[in-house]
Amino acid sequence: MPVDLEKIRQKLQFMRKNLRELQQFAVMDLKQFENNSLYEAAATRMLQITIEALLDICTHIIAREGWGLPKTYVESIEMAVYHGLIPNDFLDIYRAMARFRNRVVHIYDDIEAEEIHKIIKNRLDDFRPFMENVIKKYLKT
Repeated sequence: MPVDLEKIRQKLQFMRKNLRELQQFAVMDLKQFENNSLYEAAATRMLQITIEALLDICTHIIAREGWGLPKTYVESIEMAVYHGLIPNDFLDIYRAMARFRNRVVHIYDDIEAEEIHKIIKNRLDDFRPFMENVIKKYLKT
């Protein structure tokens, strides 16, 4: 089956929307962010599902292109890099995203507001190379 381009568009739009929303937290200082537990909860969840959208795109393309059967999200990232979906220079960054997602889902009580705030302040642009590559490879006509 071919790659479902509409599914890819929807996931990318979802990611864009979440990244815009997360920018609201990026302008806050750490104290302001920590003072409202709802900020941390919302930001953590939005980071999680934005990473999951990235991983969903990877696994969808991997499956539809017949590149293999990854056993973990980290393996999905590695396959995506191998096949040029993710720039090679970003392998470690996207591996860290997959691992962070796993921590949020499974070890959620071990994540501090400071870590979430730091990611939002400094790492949101890390999503862009992936998104640009997907658009270039699958959505540009």
